[in-house]
Amino acid sequence: MTHLPDRVVIIGASVASAMLIERSRELGFAGEFIVMDSDPNAPYDRPPLSKQFLLATGPVEPAEWWPEATPILNAKAIGLLTDKRTVLTDKLGEVVADAVVIATGAGSIRLPNEPAGVLSLRTAEDALALRNAVDAGAASAIIIGAGTIGAELASTLAQRGLAVTVVDFAPQPMQRFFSGHLGEEAKAWMHQAGVVTHFGVAVKSIQKTDAQWTVQVSGLDLHADLVISAVGARPNTGWLTYSDLDISNGVCCTADGKALLTTGEIANGIFAIGDVSARQAEDGTFRRFESWTQAQRHGAALAEYFAGFESMELEQAPYGWTEQFGRKVQVHGMLPPAGELVQVYAAEERNAALYRVGSAEEDAAWIGVNAPRQFSRASMGMSLLS
Repeated sequence: MTHLPDRVVIIGASVASAMLIERSRELGFAGEFIVMDSDPNAPYDRPPLSKQFLLATGPVEPAEWWPEATPILNAKAIGLLTDKRTVLTDKLGEVVADAVVIATGAGSIRLPNEPAGVLSLRTAEDALALRNAVDAGAASAIIIGAGTIGAELASTLAQRGLAVTVVDFAPQPMQRFFSGHLGEEAKAWMHQAGVVTHFGVAVKSIQKTDAQWTVQVSGLDLHADLVISAVGARPNTGWLTYSDLDISNGVCCTADGKALLTTGEIANGIFAIGDVSARQAEDGTFRRFESWTQAQRHGAALAEYFAGFESMELEQAPYGWTEQFGRKVQVHGMLPPAGELVQVYAAEERNAALYRVGSAEEDAAWIGVNAPRQFSRASMGMSLLS
């Protein structure tokens, strides 16, 4: 049975939205897509912003993956009348649809004591401000937060010749990405690149003088030309505050993306895809992944639901990746924090390694470092030998 709406409003010109539109057209959807985004630069690739973009000189490149025939309206969603499937906007008034798809992604978390002038990185505008500051002669930077974005920034800024210091309350880098594994290895990657690190410390204050910034952490005064906040991301759900949707952890959804009301019932005709959505797992908990690949799967699966297909997209294990310090790091599956970490492959001459996390008898998760072929074979359950 198909669930094809005639008119779909998508909030957010994301990679998940692009996949929803592209897959829908492939499956014969002939209705109308209305896409709006408040970011005037959208759509663009976000992963390069912390890497290649900071090393280059050109503008942010438009995304090649966006369907050319689908225009993007520059408008901001400011509210949702859930029972009427009506989006309230700042420039377009009320937009009514048969289906509303929320794809607003996530925005940077800012520390409560951050003064004006502290940089962050989430949008093209953020990346341009950071690159301009470096181009203007900044020689040093303090990065607060050592998640994937913070670690990638440390790698890129060190590559640009800045003296980089990383501070984090967590005991090791990329604590969430690795679920507690490989922390010492990731710390060593930073030190080999000359990055100074302070882990397990709390930021007490951030102050700006005429000459430099001072960040006080656990009794230490750290000084630099730039301070960059990279403490994490929060789903962009502020505009849904009065919508009656459950936004306690992003937009809480069924496993296939139907948004839920605070009563636990399904909101008719309201869906969420990408980083903003938290999908219900078999144990009843809601899980949210910030993953380029997972976002694409969400979009494809929703298109297949509209067309009446039984989608296989969401049955695939989570996948994430990062590039930093000359390494491409890939993760497949849910890394169990207490799972045994076993190195099953190594090639020291190119800093390559493959790790299995968890029991070999169970569905293992995998971490690959500069080992794309071995990682691919392992994550598909194939032997590493051929």
